[in-house]
Amino acid sequence: MFDKPFVSIINPIRNAARTIEKCLESLINLDYPKEKLEFIFADGGSSDSTVGIIQEWQKRHPQIILITIPSCKSPGQARNAALKVARGDYILFTDGDCVVRRDWVDKILEPFFKDKKIGMVGGEILTLRTDRNNYVEAYCEETKFLSVAGRCRLTAAGEYPVIKYGLPHEVNGNIHSPFFATANAAVSKEAADAVGREFWHEITNEDVDFSIRIIKKGFRLYFQPTAIVEHMHRVNLKDYCKQLFGYGFGHPLPVRAHARRVFEICLQYFGYIYIPIPFFVKGMLYIGNFHLMHIFGAAFLIQFIIGLFIHSLLNGWLLLSGLLFLWFTFLYFRPAFALNPRNKFLTWAKIRYISNWALMKGGFKGMKTWGVFYVESSW
Repeated sequence: MFDKPFVSIINPIRNAARTIEKCLESLINLDYPKEKLEFIFADGGSSDSTVGIIQEWQKRHPQIILITIPSCKSPGQARNAALKVARGDYILFTDGDCVVRRDWVDKILEPFFKDKKIGMVGGEILTLRTDRNNYVEAYCEETKFLSVAGRCRLTAAGEYPVIKYGLPHEVNGNIHSPFFATANAAVSKEAADAVGREFWHEITNEDVDFSIRIIKKGFRLYFQPTAIVEHMHRVNLKDYCKQLFGYGFGHPLPVRAHARRVFEICLQYFGYIYIPIPFFVKGMLYIGNFHLMHIFGAAFLIQFIIGLFIHSLLNGWLLLSGLLFLWFTFLYFRPAFALNPRNKFLTWAKIRYISNWALMKGGFKGMKTWGVFYVESSW
């Protein structure tokens, strides 16, 4: 009979009182031998009732381990503290705002037993609605926010593409970058040891760097869509945009660390067209509907204002820029027509636009902070 391996499940937390009990309940109810599990919660300085809730659960469930990290700067630092005490043959990661399916452990471990070169496995991340009337949650569910299928366009089980050329888009943590979000990921003891059992000490994008370093050590990444975690997303637009600002802020950082000295232009049309240009500054420039909508809108406005004083400029160029502005505006907001319920189009359009601006502004700040030219993508 197959002897199931011992598994450590690491969960970095901070002020997760709203969601932590649902997370704990799902972990305790895993369909996996209890004596083969340990749940390591690494608290990064909660000021709400998170720690007290976990301590109450500890009294009934000895598999729960709670460690605290004073002055914790990032989820990566919390995970590092947990990695130092993890005893598992396999180490699984999730978050305090996630609920795991009962078969999650078995499903996410399956690929490791098929090929020893697989060092990391990631599963699918779906939305768990906590309020059926919350439009931010509904938008996240409809747009498959954080879903591997939504981000990478992957639906079938299989190995992630490898990093071939070290181009910015291959390492930035965006759509074609091979990495697993630590809301739903597993790493073998061998792969974890190979990268020093440590996430980097930067304040963001530790999951991208961790995945890339595992690849560089000769291991492969495998997507297992049947290993499912459900994520309880931000419940208001302000917090959702703050999360996206953080993603934009972090994307230039792995480019600085792992990409060749190349400036890359990405045309978000006909799939994605990447144009690498040797340059003295690393960077990425996305060009999509969001960007062109604003460029032609600004061009139309400038021409119109100038034309008020110099009438000869009120010609075909003004008409052309106006038509192009309307065309790219239509293309940008068209996906919002497909979201349900259909009569909330204006709500979906608002969330789409404001959240894209948050991502864009995060990229601008990241560009300034990390010294990498970076203009974020259009949704």
